[in-house]
Order: sequence, then C-alpha cells, then structure tokens
Amino acid sequence: MPDERVTSGRETTTHTGPLGSTFHVLRADAGTIAELAAIDWNRSFSRVCLDPVGGLITLMTPSRLHEDLTEILARIVDAAGSAVTGAARDLRHTRLRAPADPPDTGMEPDCAFYLGERARAYRTALAEGEAAADAFLERTPLDLVVEAEITHRDEGKIARYADLGVRELWRLHGRKGTRELRVEFLALRPETKPRELAASEVLGGLTPSDVCEAVDGVRLGVTVEERTETVSRIVRRRQRASVRVREEAPPYAARSG
Repeated sequence: MPDERVTSGRETTTHTGPLGSTFHVLRADAGTIAELAAIDWNRSFSRVCLDPVGGLITLMTPSRLHEDLTEILARIVDAAGSAVTGAARDLRHTRLRAPADPPDTGMEPDCAFYLGERARAYRTALAEGEAAADAFLERTPLDLVVEAEITHRDEGKIARYADLGVRELWRLHGRKGTRELRVEFLALRPETKPRELAASEVLGGLTPSDVCEAVDGVRLGVTVEERTETVSRIVRRRQRASVRVREEAPPYAARSG
C-alpha cells in the first residue's frame, strides 16, 4: 500500500478525464516521492507520473477511448516521422527524468518520439545494449511527446516536459461520447511559457487539422497499408503545399539607398 504520508494533511483527488480515464492525483514532498518510487505502480496503473520537482504523483487508468487515440497518434507520428525525417523511434511507456532526479521517478507520456538523427543515434545506442540506450535517453531530450488527456489538475506536466528539454508537445482535446477532437501543438523551452504553433516545427509543417484528418483515416483503416497510406497522403500534400509557397514567395528586393 502507498505510504500514508502521501495523504497526511492533504486531500487525495480522484477524478475522471474528458476521455473517460480515471486519475488519482496526490501531492507530496520530494523525499516522499523518491521513497514511493520503489513501489511498482505500473502493476496497478497504466500511466504513472512521479515528479519530485513539482511534488506531484499522478496515477492513471486510461479509458478505451484514450488508449485508442494514443495508438492512433503513435501510428501517425511514426509514419509521418519516417516520411519527413527519414527515421522515427517510439519510446512509449518510457519514464522521462532529469539526471539529478531520483531513480524510477519521472514523466510517462502517452507517446514519446525521437525523430531523424536522434532516432538513428538512439538505435546505435540500443545496439550497444540497454545500459547505453538508458544513458542516451537520460542525456538526450525527446523531439516530440503526445498527451491525449491532460486535466487541469496536472497541467504542470507541460512545464516539466519543457524543463526536460522536449522540443514539441501535441495535446489532444476530445470528449467521450462525442466526435469532438482538437489537437494543439506547443513548442517547448525550459523556463519559458509554451508557444502555440500553427504548424509542427519537428514534423515538416504538419498542422493540427492535418493530424485530426489523419486520426479519422487511421481509425477507419482496416489494414496496415490503408493506415500508412492515409498518413503518407497527408504528408505528401503538406510537402507539396510547402514547396508551392516557397516557389510563389516574392523575390527578395534589396533596399534602395
């Protein structure tokens, strides 16, 4: 059982997210969180955040809709990343922490990706062994994380990702029982307020509307080929549009005088 110091003098908050997932959010001091990291929380919860810096413990049981959307987004980023950057590596269920953080603490995003050169470098480290891969992950920030369901009680996770050096975050806004879906792109920098993006800076200018379109296509695809082609078609269209914009841009005019 969790150490009772977690709730001593504090209120344990249990709530349901917009996609139907169950969240248990607790506050504790850094020392207590470091001690609680020895517990195998993942035996009971699919997503675990143990953040000693923010004093936050988030234990999540994802809904079917949450898992469905997470799987779809992972497919989209994997296919788009491979097409745009030439390499993508999904590190889902990896705990992200700073080198100085206690062992087994950290953030566990729904999707976590290296793209391009970092994906290839991670593969090289992985070929050397698990210890080399762990060391690479500890010193090399991720290019992109995706969160399908962040509630207002744990929005501090976004700033924590920024402090860990993550370049970009995609945040989904949906609601169980509806077809409502909106995607928000955020550029992250340590100790800086997230900057909303009209187009991804790490994935070839894909837009939130591109991703929403891809979600619908991948969700209805019944073969790997159909799902991959859905994403590839959107990537190609975005690349053609980008080339057209560059070709139509007015030539640089030197200032007179």
